[in-house]
Amino acid sequence: MRTRRRWGVGLLVSCLFAAAFPLLLMAQAYPPNGTALPVVKLTGGGAPPPGPEPPAGPRDQQSQWNMELVGENDLQGRAAYLPIIINQDGREIAYVGHHPALFGLITNPLTGKPEQNGTSVVDVTDPAHTKYLAHIPALRGSQTMRVCSGSVLPHGVRGKWYLLRPQDGTAHEIYDVTDPAKPTFLTTVISGLQGTHKSWWECDTGIAYLVSNKRDEGWTGGNHVKIYDLSDPAKPVYIRDFGLLGAQPGATAFEGVKKGIGIHESFSAGPGKNRAYFSYGTGNEGVIQVLDREKLLTAFKNPQKPTDEELLTPQVGYSVMSPDQGAHNMVPIYGVPIPGFQGHTVLKTRDLLLVASEASRFDNCGANFPAENDRPAPHLAWLLDITNEATPWPLSTFRVQETQGDYCGRGGRFGVHSSTEYVYAPYYGKLAILAWFNAGVRVWDIRDPFAVHEVGYFISAPNQYSQPQCSNSGTKEGGEWGTQTATGTCKKMAITSNAEVDDRGLIYTADRAGGGLHIVRLTGYAKDIAAK
Repeated sequence: MRTRRRWGVGLLVSCLFAAAFPLLLMAQAYPPNGTALPVVKLTGGGAPPPGPEPPAGPRDQQSQWNMELVGENDLQGRAAYLPIIINQDGREIAYVGHHPALFGLITNPLTGKPEQNGTSVVDVTDPAHTKYLAHIPALRGSQTMRVCSGSVLPHGVRGKWYLLRPQDGTAHEIYDVTDPAKPTFLTTVISGLQGTHKSWWECDTGIAYLVSNKRDEGWTGGNHVKIYDLSDPAKPVYIRDFGLLGAQPGATAFEGVKKGIGIHESFSAGPGKNRAYFSYGTGNEGVIQVLDREKLLTAFKNPQKPTDEELLTPQVGYSVMSPDQGAHNMVPIYGVPIPGFQGHTVLKTRDLLLVASEASRFDNCGANFPAENDRPAPHLAWLLDITNEATPWPLSTFRVQETQGDYCGRGGRFGVHSSTEYVYAPYYGKLAILAWFNAGVRVWDIRDPFAVHEVGYFISAPNQYSQPQCSNSGTKEGGEWGTQTATGTCKKMAITSNAEVDDRGLIYTADRAGGGLHIVRLTGYAKDIAAK
């Protein structure tokens, strides 16, 4: 690979595709495909929704409030992690990353062969009649992916489509998915890794922030970021390595509560905003970091072993979280007008950062450990004010009460995992959508970031593919996954790992317990907020 030490930062904004959702009437170039962002308008907020929130029903039944199911796909019973939905030449294609197959390989009916979990490709153009197109096997799962158009990438082949994904833990690779039913391998960006996870790919520039770890290079704390120019997906160009101060080789100083904290995820707002946001710590010892994107790509001389100064130069601001919380992922929301403050000289409009801390314990909220007082911390999400980027400041907390649906009595994980990341006008600055493991997907009204209110949820029902979830990680049947014979402490239920939206305003939830992909839409009061 060639090493590029300086990157000319140019602005290349390309239009997305014609939107089909009635609230989104014109094509847009939102991240990661471009740098345009929706303008957030003042449409109310702050008041609680009319009527009380109904409690969720039993774990074996579907529950919903201001949301409804419009379609689904069983994903061949594969444990799902991340869905992304791409308007691909007028077709809505869902790409779904999978956890490793823990109970044996699953036969792919399209090939007749047992295959290790990898990436599912599903046509969701008609949500009521989804069609499973292809499965791309992996060595041991491939949880995440990003997709870019060759017509948008600066040096891509016009008309082509490219899938960037990890071979979980070992490599990052690119597939040609121009025909989504017939993916073909294109190239390996980097191999020989001991860690990978949730990367970001700017389609309009080609810059990719690859979450990676190569132990013999001397980085500590788990994963850090390897930045590549993938503007020509067939010819990857290495730019540099980056991570939190204290994780780099030979570190003598550190940020955070300890030395060497690994990254979980990256998000770039592109050259238009000139900002990138890196999430460290995942579910504990978290740090959020705001970066000057141009300096990140240019202000260094040592790409693989950066100095303290080279790691600090791009840093615009950072915040150290409580040690029991981490930064799983973050999404910026710019220019939110504040209800009730429009007559003031300050606080009229704020820039926000939505932060989620992953609930990473599998012990049913610790209910089986009262003697040891070993209950894990409740994992939450927050809105931070980043208008003054050097001093991020929390404004609101997102919390689901465990008593609302006996979530600690269901088994499996309870707590937040992640938020949606793709930027679309119906929701941007109005609604926050978060995956809450056994509490399903949750929706909050954020139009007044000082007074957020939950306005909807959807919890899918388990099906014949659902793997039992266990209530006690201290038993031989315990842990996150059970067995088909574990009927006492391990029960079937849906576990929403991640949720994402498409350009039509539909919401997709992925079930890590094997229950498939569920497509839902807003109804009632939540739908009214998006329509304003």
